[in-house]
Amino acid sequence: MKKIIFCIAVILAAVSCEKRAEYNQTLGLLSEYNILSADGGSTQVAVFSNTDWTVELDHPVSWASIDRFGGYKSGYLVFDYEINYGRSRRVILVFKAGDKTMTLNMYQKARISDADAIPSLGGSSTIKAPAEGMTVEIPLTTKLIYDLDDMFLTLSYEGQEPETPWIILKSITQDKLTVEIAPNSTGVIRTARIRLSHTDAGEYDSTEGDTISSNPITVVQTM
Repeated sequence: MKKIIFCIAVILAAVSCEKRAEYNQTLGLLSEYNILSADGGSTQVAVFSNTDWTVELDHPVSWASIDRFGGYKSGYLVFDYEINYGRSRRVILVFKAGDKTMTLNMYQKARISDADAIPSLGGSSTIKAPAEGMTVEIPLTTKLIYDLDDMFLTLSYEGQEPETPWIILKSITQDKLTVEIAPNSTGVIRTARIRLSHTDAGEYDSTEGDTISSNPITVVQTM
């Protein structure tokens, strides 16, 4: 009889511990950020909840993916990420459960230094464009061949900045960028300098990135 009572006590204690261990909040995460190796791989992300939850990437990326977009109560998801041949990058996982939202900053380290990542524009340092406009191909040297879609033109104008840019980036490939110079209807000669720029993820615990830029090319357009 004593043995039976003892067994029942053990079972009740185990059940009691299980109930105490159950997460009683709507949503919880272990941290606000996760630092990933530049070499690529996968990592498990723990999610704590007492109800249904969903997760999504804050913007689409080609270098990372998750194996599920939701769950019920506490569990985990698998975050896969590819090798980073360029500068640091990030994507943010957005979790929602009930009326609560939490984010997890997935930061991947760089495999290349900023000094080595700076792009270089070749050809002439000055482009002379006719009033009717033109399309120009500028030689490009860059090690950021996997970050071409994230590059952008930095424009600086001589005199007052126009309401709309008159130099537009059309495309970037590994060895050249193509820009379109719009027709000049201002009645005056206009001048601008262009640089090819790229912004990385910055520090792991921030959402502010660091921008690097190429050497400038000056564009002078007749009237």
